[in-house]
Amino acid sequence: MDEYVDELTTLGLSSYEARVYVALVENGVMTADDVASEADVPIGRIYDVLNSLADRSLVRADDGRPRTYAHVEPSMAIDRVLGRRRNELETKRGEYERTASSARRNLTALAEEVQTEQFATSAFHDVAARDLLVERFGSAAIEIRIYVDTVAFRSDIREAFVTRLEACLDDGIDVRLLATEFDPSSPPLARLLDSGLRIRRTKTVPHQRFIVVDDREVCVEVLDPVHADDLLAVVNFRDDGIATDLASSFDECWRRAGPGY
Repeated sequence: MDEYVDELTTLGLSSYEARVYVALVENGVMTADDVASEADVPIGRIYDVLNSLADRSLVRADDGRPRTYAHVEPSMAIDRVLGRRRNELETKRGEYERTASSARRNLTALAEEVQTEQFATSAFHDVAARDLLVERFGSAAIEIRIYVDTVAFRSDIREAFVTRLEACLDDGIDVRLLATEFDPSSPPLARLLDSGLRIRRTKTVPHQRFIVVDDREVCVEVLDPVHADDLLAVVNFRDDGIATDLASSFDECWRRAGPGY
């Protein structure tokens, strides 16, 4: 019995409810006293348990004396239990999403109120470096400036960047890209251009690829010297002075590049 009971409790029945249902499946029609004995449920609780199962259309009762009980066919009963469980989980999911949205909004507002002191951090290897860049893209409130030589990246890194930048553009954040080599018709760039990305081609190759977020922080990319489309590391500086200087350099290169591709 225990194996069946465990499955039913996973689907949302109480231990007593599961034991009663399994006992009815194993033994057929029974009185409440017989069910209590077979399912090892206290006699003082058996009617509450049976009534609960009947309310959920998992057990049926006749009107005889003594009253007897029978299980609803397992296939139908399990569908009903599963449907109820899905509804409960969907309700929980909605609650979690609303809570997460509220927490994200409130904590972001709190972070924007606090003056961040100088801070530097780094992430090594492609996954950690990618995650740090995506995180810092997500912190932008006004503008992201990106200055690179080429936009070529490994597919999984590229998709993570494109998805996050699309979300930033959808939120009204200005994203500008300066690059020496790119194809505006490529699917990733086309997606971003459709979302509002501004891009210009420059002949000036940056000594180091960098990103400026909101004139307050900078991310410097370090590429793998052997595989140029892989990130080796990202260094993140949260320093208004450094960010302002690099933002000015970017803006000057942007003006020299002129409009268009």
